[in-house]
Amino acid sequence: MKMETYISDLLYRHDCVIIPGLGGIITNYRSAQIHPVSHTIRPPSKSIRFNVNLQEDDGLLANYVSSCESISFASAQSKIERFVFSIQNDLEHKKEARLPKIGVLSVDINGILSFEPDLKVNYLPDAFGLEAIQSPAILRKSKGIDVSKQIYQGAKNIQAQKTSFNWKVAAVLIPLIGLSTYVSFQQEAIGDKYANYAYLNPFKEKPASVYVPRTIEVKEKTIELKETKITTTPKTVVETVKANTEVKAKKTIPAPSVKTTLVSKPFHLVAGCFSSEQNATKLLAQLKTEGFDASVIGENANGLFRVAFQSYVSRELAVSEMKKLKDSGKSTWLLKK
Repeated sequence: MKMETYISDLLYRHDCVIIPGLGGIITNYRSAQIHPVSHTIRPPSKSIRFNVNLQEDDGLLANYVSSCESISFASAQSKIERFVFSIQNDLEHKKEARLPKIGVLSVDINGILSFEPDLKVNYLPDAFGLEAIQSPAILRKSKGIDVSKQIYQGAKNIQAQKTSFNWKVAAVLIPLIGLSTYVSFQQEAIGDKYANYAYLNPFKEKPASVYVPRTIEVKEKTIELKETKITTTPKTVVETVKANTEVKAKKTIPAPSVKTTLVSKPFHLVAGCFSSEQNATKLLAQLKTEGFDASVIGENANGLFRVAFQSYVSRELAVSEMKKLKDSGKSTWLLKK
């Protein structure tokens, strides 16, 4: 394999490849470009430059040749030296040396070495497979500006704006003038009676307000008073009626009645004695509810109302019944009256 192929392979992977005894080839990133004349669009790529000052061997090229051809490092260095000698020979006799897929080295009259890269090869791996394309030129029609036409159009717009403004002013003023004229005629026709109304005519001086006193008519109203007789009742009659009313009221209130049984049987079994007749009546009702032939046998010397379970004609019968009552838990005593 030729040495140019090894150098080309390394340029895909590295930014600098040094050829000992000749110089170094350097690559730099270059963005996409558009040619202004040919309208050619080139994709992003690596630009190639040659630096004759890079002479020191870094071992990159020799190591790659050794691994590819399975030879020793020294043998690879010897092969590189023979390649450099052939390039220098071409430069001396032919004034140029071609490196396929890399570029062309040439020497001018002054013996200065120059390098022209091969632009057909793109060493940027990210743009692999992208080729330069040529686009047709975009024709832009230049529009001529007619200044006189623009001035005329501007003046026309201004005139239209003025006309619109005049119509707006007229639309506001015409109703006001008509209203003021109408009010003026009305005021003259009516006279001073309505001189205090708001004066709406802006073109006529507003007259001073005149105070007109108002006359209020008061109608007399006759009120007839009828004579009314008031009859008074003597105080004595009122007091009599009041007394009678109180008496009737007292008579309508029923008083608690106590049934007093005349003593026809002299022996009585007393159930209780009460200073209140009402309490005696309550016990009487309770005993009757329990089935006794109870009765109130009158008041004693102390004013107590005595209530008896029952009354008997003989002492023996009364004593026998008293024993039964006591056995049943009731308290009683025998009274002869």
